[in-house]
Amino acid sequence: MIPKELMEQLRYIEIYTLKAVRAYRVGDYRSPLRGRGFEFDQHKRYQYGDDYRQIDWNVTARMNHPYVKKDFEEKEMSVVIMADLSRSMEFSSVYQSKKEMLLQIAATLAFSANCDSMSIGLLGFTDTIEIDLSPKKGRSQVWKILETLWDARTLSRGTNFPLALKHLEKQLKTSTVLFCISDFISREDIFGNRSLKRLVRKHDFIPLILEDGWEEVLPQGKGFLLLQDAESGEEMLLRLSGRERRHYQALMRERKVALQRSLYRMNLDHLFLRPGEPYMDQLLGLFLARKTRR
Repeated sequence: MIPKELMEQLRYIEIYTLKAVRAYRVGDYRSPLRGRGFEFDQHKRYQYGDDYRQIDWNVTARMNHPYVKKDFEEKEMSVVIMADLSRSMEFSSVYQSKKEMLLQIAATLAFSANCDSMSIGLLGFTDTIEIDLSPKKGRSQVWKILETLWDARTLSRGTNFPLALKHLEKQLKTSTVLFCISDFISREDIFGNRSLKRLVRKHDFIPLILEDGWEEVLPQGKGFLLLQDAESGEEMLLRLSGRERRHYQALMRERKVALQRSLYRMNLDHLFLRPGEPYMDQLLGLFLARKTRR
């Protein structure tokens, strides 16, 4: 059961999101994939193979050449929240863990999608599929997702992105907005995965990367620090010297730069978010920027 204090925060998120969607239409989840749908996008010159039923005869008469309408895919899309439930998501160097922030981000996404009358589903994964809720509409579905996330007791500690991506590739039949909430700490090359590449071509994949301050720089101090891998259980004793601190910072910076390059190479909208810091305006701002760009 979700604690009372956290429940109040989630209800605040619901109200805030509803106001934002009404004010700015930030929840306008139009697909970037064009096809036959309800919402007009633009004209293009007719080419062999185009649907002749889409010819706009008024434009054709003015331009002396057949032109067809290009529409956005139907707005009736589904949203699936991919939630990384591995042990590393429980880590935090501040008052809020990644898991708690994941729940609040999921609430913002789900309430926003619900305001747009969209079906919402949930895939929770570690190195196995822990939760698989099929997309459904309605406020009750949103609260079911949030309660399921909070009550989740995972069977495993690790992370297996390829398994989750392959599962979605087989499962999804229509264009879907995929929000992947994770710290993206994995031994595998996530962005070289073939299932991800196929998902990106057919769906709208949006990574939301949760990062902790200790994943960029070690704390100040002297002595030794015992680090344990939350997923594998491996331990490492690290001396808190200036040299070791700089070496660690360089490695973490290199990891983040490589991650950013992969995101930009695949042309994926994304956000880096930190537990304990405001995130809602950043998230809603991403929606607004995507809507404006299109």
